Amino acid sequence: MPKVTEEYRVARRDEIADAALRAFRRKGFQATSMAEIIAESGLSAGAIYGHYPSKDAIIVDVASRVVGNRILDVERLARTEPLAPPPTIPRLLIGGMLGALGNPAIMLQLWGEGVTDPAVRTVAHDVIVRLRGALAEYTSLWHQRTHGTPPDEADVLAAEQAPLLISAVQGFVVQSAIVPDFDPEAYLRAVEKYLPR
Repeated sequence: MPKVTEEYRVARRDEIADAALRAFRRKGFQATSMAEIIAESGLSAGAIYGHYPSKDAIIVDVASRVVGNRILDVERLARTEPLAPPPTIPRLLIGGMLGALGNPAIMLQLWGEGVTDPAVRTVAHDVIVRLRGALAEYTSLWHQRTHGTPPDEADVLAAEQAPLLISAVQGFVVQSAIVPDFDPEAYLRAVEKYLPR
């Protein structure tokens, strides 16, 4: 039997995660069955289970990838000049999430699973900590460059403001999933207008 390279394993996991994400976009995390993921991927059940022991493992990996890409978005934005004000970042994060997931309600389903599933809770916690760290770094840098705030003071402000930026994204997700007359654009304009600068 030929030896499988690490590159091949990574490519196959990517292929499975991409297929799962397409299936999740149509039906959500919980309503999508393993059979649908298998069919979407075009691979055998054995190939899928060789990379992921369960649907939950796929959900965790897909969610981590989606949020990981949003962290990369923030890191890329930190390399631009001039830096955009931190209250504009929720729009960036939500735009990326919508592009990846189609429907942000899928994230709400994941958070709901995190309440009762320790593995999902751990991943959700780790993702929020990573995102909060990236947002705090960006916000501190923005305060330093825009207002000339000394680094120590900028770090304190950023540590206070980063959770607010995350909450703005979470508020968008919850309201867009539950409130029928939710106005996404009005919400994002209000975030940009009222969150601290």
